[in-house]
Amino acid sequence: MLEVEAKLKPPAGQVAALRRKLEAIAPPSLRTQADTYFQHPARDLKASDEALRLRCDDGLAITWKGPKLDAPFKTREEIEFGLDTDLETATRLLEALGFTRVATVEKKRSEWHLPRADAAAVCIDEVTGLGTFVEVEVMATDAGEGRERLEALLDELDLADCAPVQASYLGLLLSGA
Repeated sequence: MLEVEAKLKPPAGQVAALRRKLEAIAPPSLRTQADTYFQHPARDLKASDEALRLRCDDGLAITWKGPKLDAPFKTREEIEFGLDTDLETATRLLEALGFTRVATVEKKRSEWHLPRADAAAVCIDEVTGLGTFVEVEVMATDAGEGRERLEALLDELDLADCAPVQASYLGLLLSGA
């Protein structure tokens, strides 16, 4: 399955209007997330446009994100599963295997899962050190179809005029943006 995502940095007024629109549909799921990213011991994940992270929020999950498949959105294969352990133990295992910690991205996330067939989700993220972003995503088996559905959803949410941010939160954090 492919995740087709747009990360946006709209002005504060547009974020507030989006929040009101989404809250009229349903209350958000609120969570604090800490994403710790790791570098592979023998492969440069940054150079191959991949990512490996441990996400700590309501539980613990490990995620691999493959290279981006199509711009300007972030279409990529994603493999994620929960871990039945704590962050310290999972980190120790990865480090014992030669992985090294790169950085941790912390954010407060308001998330809405929209009642749609394409498993659409909208998140408003307050990212420590970076500010407020909006992520809109759909799941698809085909990149072109996913892009079309994402563009339609961005239009419905009055976000079509926002240019997608290509960099990940990790990339933005490491670049000092």
